[in-house]
Amino acid sequence: MGLLRTIFSFFFILGTTLAYSQSDGISIETDKAIVVANGEMRSLMVSIENKSETLQNLHLVTKTDDGVRVLNTGTLIKIEPKEKVFLPFKIFIEKRQPAGSSVITLNLQDSTKKTVASWETVLTVEPKRLLRISANDPQILIYRVGDSLKISSQVTNGGNQTEQAEIYATFPQYLGSETVMKKKVTLQPFTSQEVVFSKIIDRDLLKLEIFTVNVAGTNSNKEFFGNTMVTVQNALGNRRYIDPLQNNSYRGGSANHISWSTSNPFDKFSASHNVDVRTEVNLGNTKATVNLNGTYWPNLDTKMLFQNSWLKLEHKEFGVQLGNLNSSDLEITLNGRGAQFTYTPDAERKTMITAGAVEKSYNIFDPVRFNNLPRGYSAFAKTAYSMDEDKSLDGEVILDTDTFQKSFIIKGGYEYNNRINESYGIDLGYGHTRSVTDDNNAESSVSIGLNYRKTWDKYAFSSANYHSSGYYPGIKRGSTVSEQRVSRSFEKFSLYGAYSLNMYDPKNIEPLYQFNSLTQRHRAELGSNFTIAKRIGVNMISQFSTEKSDVFLGDYFSRLPVQFNSASLATTLNYSTADQKNRITFTYAQGISYYQDITEPQHIYSFQANLQHMNLMLSTNYQRGNFMLYEGNRNGDLSSDTEKLSALATYRLILLNNKLNLNLSTMANLDTQSGNSFSFNSNFDYRLFRATKIFGSYNYSIYSRNGFRTGNNYYQLGVTQDLPSIGDETVKYKNGSIKIFTFYDLNNNNIYDPETDQPARGVKVKINNTIFISGDDGNIRYRKVPYGEYKVKSVENDWYGDASKIDLQQKEIFLTLPLEKTSIMRGKVVYEKTSKTQYEVQEHLAGIPVLFRNTSGKIFTFYTNAVGEYTAYIPLGTYHVSLESQVLQKNVYVDKNIESAVAEQDVVKILENILLKVKEKKVEVKKFGIQ
Repeated sequence: MGLLRTIFSFFFILGTTLAYSQSDGISIETDKAIVVANGEMRSLMVSIENKSETLQNLHLVTKTDDGVRVLNTGTLIKIEPKEKVFLPFKIFIEKRQPAGSSVITLNLQDSTKKTVASWETVLTVEPKRLLRISANDPQILIYRVGDSLKISSQVTNGGNQTEQAEIYATFPQYLGSETVMKKKVTLQPFTSQEVVFSKIIDRDLLKLEIFTVNVAGTNSNKEFFGNTMVTVQNALGNRRYIDPLQNNSYRGGSANHISWSTSNPFDKFSASHNVDVRTEVNLGNTKATVNLNGTYWPNLDTKMLFQNSWLKLEHKEFGVQLGNLNSSDLEITLNGRGAQFTYTPDAERKTMITAGAVEKSYNIFDPVRFNNLPRGYSAFAKTAYSMDEDKSLDGEVILDTDTFQKSFIIKGGYEYNNRINESYGIDLGYGHTRSVTDDNNAESSVSIGLNYRKTWDKYAFSSANYHSSGYYPGIKRGSTVSEQRVSRSFEKFSLYGAYSLNMYDPKNIEPLYQFNSLTQRHRAELGSNFTIAKRIGVNMISQFSTEKSDVFLGDYFSRLPVQFNSASLATTLNYSTADQKNRITFTYAQGISYYQDITEPQHIYSFQANLQHMNLMLSTNYQRGNFMLYEGNRNGDLSSDTEKLSALATYRLILLNNKLNLNLSTMANLDTQSGNSFSFNSNFDYRLFRATKIFGSYNYSIYSRNGFRTGNNYYQLGVTQDLPSIGDETVKYKNGSIKIFTFYDLNNNNIYDPETDQPARGVKVKINNTIFISGDDGNIRYRKVPYGEYKVKSVENDWYGDASKIDLQQKEIFLTLPLEKTSIMRGKVVYEKTSKTQYEVQEHLAGIPVLFRNTSGKIFTFYTNAVGEYTAYIPLGTYHVSLESQVLQKNVYVDKNIESAVAEQDVVKILENILLKVKEKKVEVKKFGIQ
């Protein structure tokens, strides 16, 4: 009975409410629900019906949120009996109205303000996301260790919903790494909040000339919404010139060091100790660098091995290196001990000449001859010359000998690159090879290379081609390469097609070492990449390949030519989150392959998956079948049942305030042909002090195949100590020093008087775009500055200094910068009307030069605004104030200049108006009358 009574009471109250809100005599009706957006105007039609027998005088009253404005509220309505009227109704959704649903209530009230009918419309404001970030101070100066570097940004929520934003600030860190700070902020709709990141300035940070801090943000959905850059500049008054292109590049991590390490110290055979030292000394324009690397095995008879040990001397354009040499930019790889000479007459245009000789010994202290046999040697010369910004030439000559052959190479090349849409280059080389044992056994050879790249509109074409003869003595001996690619980009995807030919057929001049084998491959590709959703990209590649090679087959390993054909289609799916901390890559490839006349065509497939979550990376790969020729070669048989699985996991830990770096990795390989292996690797480094670091590594590996199993342990511990450079770093360009002495010119005579004036401590001076802060003695010194013109000016507000231009063409230039205390004067230029007979002119007041001339004749110029007002910041003293009359309109002149105006310290002086008058027309009066 209690439940029935409750239900009855509910329906009684509901019925009473409905009768009240919509009476039998009067009704009101419009849309039940509407969906709008901020800033939108919406019109509704309201239907009002008088069902009674009497005339009704009604008042329409609305109730809604503050962010919803009703434009025609309070409307009075007179409605006859049995009449139905339609009233237009407009609402405006302000920007401050948050997203979500609210109710608009329409009430009809009679003359006694009694509600006789009502209606509710559900208003839904669509969500709008609009986050912005900006820097409050886009440029910050630092000049002292221990100060706090504060990066202030303003995050604004212009959307209509509450945002949980994450703001990241990325600072450059020691040895080129980065450190990221994060803060979380809650932003209500249409609000703004300051986010500040602080970092203590250390010595390494101060060593940077200029760097940028990137402040970026993600919204509640972890989506990137914007970033801002803050430029931080070192403003020390005594420092050397740094190329601005090296922005954010740490030079604080000194390359000079001494390091000691031990590997497997308790092992009977493999225990070893290593010492590595590097130091450089700069004296004037001479730089000396010493590098020493020695390894010692205490339990073996092996002598101490010194590799990568050398001495380099550089003086202006000249340089010489003695000891171990290792050059990989020549036609042959040089590795041994010897001497190298370098001449760089024009470093800016990349003009250089290098020559040297190398004996092929890995240990710098080995005897000259080994078992009474020479080890062989190489002599070389290389040159590079830039004709202009787009064109360059290069050439090299090499003489090389070893136990089996003697050879030489001469090569030259030309390159054009406009750095916009076209580049090409051509190389020509000639080689000659002769047998050591038989002078009549000699061969000549050639090499040629041609590269071309061109882009236009949405197309791009590239071509790389190279050929060298079989006896060519360079590292690309017997190689033929031709790679062609053309691509077309569309709005949301791109297509490309490519063809490549690779042939390798080297030949040896010595008959005893004829292990030549021909290998060639033809491959055609078609591919495309496109985006299927936000941050989800797809790459598709189809390949057709033919490989030919001599393979050793059968029980006697006879060399037979084999052809391998394959066709495949690969699809790669890429996904990354907005903050780039999570990435997923999945690749699936399948096709067919076979050895012609040996195996039947077989289905091949593989898949690869990579996952990266912050510092964790997981990768796995599975393959079934042969995708390349060599994969099926197993002990003299060609097989198509290749199957292998590999997995890799790596993780990086950064702990203890970025001082400890720990890297862990493990890898497993299961291969039906080569066997199974497993390895675990780890390494760490810990910066014990600012210039001291300890490091170590551990590796454990297992290999097994057909019942054979072996394991190996390797561990290493060491310590390294950074060493300072001695002297200021030398440079190869013409340079000098700029010295500036700044002082407060208290008697305004532009001459430093020790009894009256004072050195200007801590004032900001700009040399071109580089800011300096003067030292306690008022001095600024800029070293190693390239020759050229520079503009020097003070950027202080309370002290004035003349801007100066200097032309640095010598080792040192000295400049004094007197600073005078400034004052503020304000005034106005106005037009004065004289009579009706004056010329008609428009009153132009903007941009009129106002000249302040002091008693020494120096002129300071300021300009009027649109209403004729001007503000002058000038040194203390007495001035004659006038206008530049040449810029005034025709028939306009200055009535009276200001003869004397005194600029006083800490006083803002308001000057009398300067009057502009308009000339009057000459009116000729004629008299008429009877004479």
